[in-house]
Amino acid sequence: MKKHIIYILLIFTIPVYFITGCKKSDFDNNYSNPEKTVNSNIEGLFAGIFDNGRVMPRYWNLYTFHIPMLGAYSQTIGYGNGSKIYEQAINYTENRWTDYYTGTIARYRELEKKYSTYADGSIEKTGYQLFLEIARLFVYDQTAQIVDMWGDIPFSTAGQLNATGGDIILASYDTDKDLYSFIQQDLKRIADYLATATPDPFYTGQLQKSDYVNDGSILKWRKYCNSLRLRLAMRTSYSDESGSKAIVQEILGNPTQYPVVDNIDETIQIVAEGSLVSGDMESGFGINSLAPGYMVEDLMNPSHDPRLPVIFSANKNGEYHGVINTWSATRQTDSTTAGYYSRYDSVTFIKNRNFPGIILTASEVSFIKAEAYERWGGGDARAAYEEGIKQSIDFYYYLNHLNDSWGGHETPPTPLAVNNFLADPMVAYGADQVENLKKIGTQKWIDFGIMQANQAWAEYKRTKYPALNFPTDASSTLSPNPPVRLLYPSTERILNTKNYEAVASKDNVTTKVFWDVK
Repeated sequence: MKKHIIYILLIFTIPVYFITGCKKSDFDNNYSNPEKTVNSNIEGLFAGIFDNGRVMPRYWNLYTFHIPMLGAYSQTIGYGNGSKIYEQAINYTENRWTDYYTGTIARYRELEKKYSTYADGSIEKTGYQLFLEIARLFVYDQTAQIVDMWGDIPFSTAGQLNATGGDIILASYDTDKDLYSFIQQDLKRIADYLATATPDPFYTGQLQKSDYVNDGSILKWRKYCNSLRLRLAMRTSYSDESGSKAIVQEILGNPTQYPVVDNIDETIQIVAEGSLVSGDMESGFGINSLAPGYMVEDLMNPSHDPRLPVIFSANKNGEYHGVINTWSATRQTDSTTAGYYSRYDSVTFIKNRNFPGIILTASEVSFIKAEAYERWGGGDARAAYEEGIKQSIDFYYYLNHLNDSWGGHETPPTPLAVNNFLADPMVAYGADQVENLKKIGTQKWIDFGIMQANQAWAEYKRTKYPALNFPTDASSTLSPNPPVRLLYPSTERILNTKNYEAVASKDNVTTKVFWDVK
């Protein structure tokens, strides 16, 4: 089945020339089902939703947005102390915003529209509900990520062009808090639906053909759904502790009804069919592949972290060093020229054409469990924390071994080496809750790394762990310090003016997302 990214604009921020120049037939032609029928159908529309260049490690996203901005704001990439280092590249943040609406939302609305053509109570509508609910789960995940970066966004009335027969609706903004609440409620509904769904074998067979995330496994979709619920509940746990605690305890207290991702074999990911486009990862990293200073110098080196050789490459002296952001720009440049800094590893990252699109990992779930148990009881926080670290180590070595065309693989650490790492004073779990939460947050941040810099940035904003140092950039009046949110695209001010006015007062780099309260 071909996977194409199309550019039919179905949303509120849509120039007239795009409306007149794009036909529904364009969409139908781009999304035929795996059997290559002529007309668009549920299976093809469903599969198209997951063709996402912001999930797969594609050049454009990595090079223009993910690494230079989210990597810098989360300090998961090494960057130099140049001029205006924290200012957003607004053309590229607009690209990210537009991709969400013209890709994820537009395709989802088209799927909703197709589903609505089936008669209520019909075999088709009952069978295809499975596709629609799974698609919603993924859309909600992507939507929460947009909220984490921008705050209030249009959602409930966005992407309605085809549904209205061509009438343009300028979409209003949902508040970040309301949208998170809606997503959490509907994820629970989806979780309960998936737990009891008994679709006709024809539809499960069609799902298996169309599903290149979980290969048609309803159990894995259930685990994804409940693990995502955990992520979002923990994200709001400082702004609404009682509500978050109730959700987390409901899930963790009933693993039969609400199973979660437990091991790396259950990683939620999109695997490239064949391999990535040649050079996608290498071009995506470009010159932005230097190791971050605090992560390497202050955490991984001193604790002899066994992930070092699969996350970073040693310098010419066989040592691991990252960019220290308190050094002068001149000293940083000289050190780069001298080959002093490590870079992200070539086998695991740069030259790895089999690198997957990571959606949600077992290690993240284990770290969520550890934090929940530490704060609220109900389980063994130490065991969950140590399991998260072990899963993180295993996952990075798994990624290293996916590269089957370039370089040699690193030998995984022995159980003794892992146990020694867990016993290191910088890592070892103790009796002090504040220190334990700090270690959980720090290890989770290391685990996210550059490829999940969006999650690393969100979690850093939520927990303030680890205690990162960002020198003030005196050259900038717009953003002398890292932003806590992204600025809305100029197209919103120009083309969605009335609705933008309702959020204009929040459109700055210092207004926090509702859950960012620490």
